[in-house]
Amino acid sequence: MRAILTYHSIDRTGSVISITPEVFREHVQWIADRGIRVAPLDDLLAADTNDGRDAIAITFDDGFANFEGAANVLGQYGFPSTVFVVSAHVGGTNAWGGKEESGIPTLPLLGWQDLERLAARGVTIGAHTRSHARLTAIGAAAAEDEMDACATELRARLGHAVKHFAYPYGDVNGLVAALAAKRFATSVTTRFSVLTDEDLPMWLPRLDMYYFRRPGAIRSWGTWRFGPRVWSVRTRRRVRETFQ
Repeated sequence: MRAILTYHSIDRTGSVISITPEVFREHVQWIADRGIRVAPLDDLLAADTNDGRDAIAITFDDGFANFEGAANVLGQYGFPSTVFVVSAHVGGTNAWGGKEESGIPTLPLLGWQDLERLAARGVTIGAHTRSHARLTAIGAAAAEDEMDACATELRARLGHAVKHFAYPYGDVNGLVAALAAKRFATSVTTRFSVLTDEDLPMWLPRLDMYYFRRPGAIRSWGTWRFGPRVWSVRTRRRVRETFQ
């Protein structure tokens, strides 16, 4: 089984974007104990890694400053990771557009020097738009600007092009995916699923680890309980999205 795991903030607020440091460390320790291969996104998606062995990539959205602690934990095991960055908010907070969101803690984000240091340590930096806009709601030209401005600033600051992209809020349709395909090698969504051979590079699913936030929940991986857990989460999310 292959999967892309996603985290947002490592904190104790209990919000829907949060995992406690203790549970995050439990996840990493369990992955290490099970001997699951942790690979960069490029390697995970390569054809020669689809050999039936369990393998994962670990990603973080938004670039919260508390990723530093997570990076230190991952570094203890030599595990790679990818952080998707909102370029206009680097060094600021996740109050996108200056507006706080109900139920979401407003927290500091990594600064440019932090990102440069992390990149030098081997952390992959990906694009997450310039301002965390809902791309399907702003029109093609504005969506292109969101992607291009982010990619351009990341390249200028980090000294290399970024290859990977995350749609803010998982907000994607055929047009947005086509625009992303012109700029990036892969794009990740919020569709809750493990990877399959049918998944396309611009529509990659991920497992949001918020749904494994309870102590011990990660241990369902690879057991008979895992498939029903994924199906249950996916169904509940679809129902919620239908009525939003």
